Amino acid sequence: CSIHEGVPARTKALAAALLDAHRPVTGTYPADDIPETVEIKSLSKQYEAARMPHRKIVQALVKPLADSRLAGAFHRDPGTVCQGCHHNSPAAKKPPTCASCHGRPFDGRNLTRPGLQAAYHLQCMECHRVMGLEKPAATDCTGCHKDKS
Repeated sequence: CSIHEGVPARTKALAAALLDAHRPVTGTYPADDIPETVEIKSLSKQYEAARMPHRKIVQALVKPLADSRLAGAFHRDPGTVCQGCHHNSPAAKKPPTCASCHGRPFDGRNLTRPGLQAAYHLQCMECHRVMGLEKPAATDCTGCHKDKS
């Protein structure tokens, strides 16, 4: 039994034409427009800045989408992939920093918005856990936070 059984030929042709009109996601913004690294300095009194390989992360997120016509149909804006981390802001080449929305400490009047440290940890560590990244492990604090010498 085919999932297309009973679907009129005209509907199938229209769906095929719509998918063909959208190119697959082949990337996001040009590499030169994506910062190679981002330094997170929010704990700089105690630790060295955490250096995040930003461009490498973006490229790793885009790579599995490259051959997907479905992703191409729904993720037409080059900033769509960026919104996975830079959520709740419009797709943009230079989205706002985490600190522009997440305060230090958290805002007691908005309990659904975590503070800055919690936001970093939720985004970074949860992504590492879900993607099965071993280095740095989600629980390896010193992998990101080096003591100041």
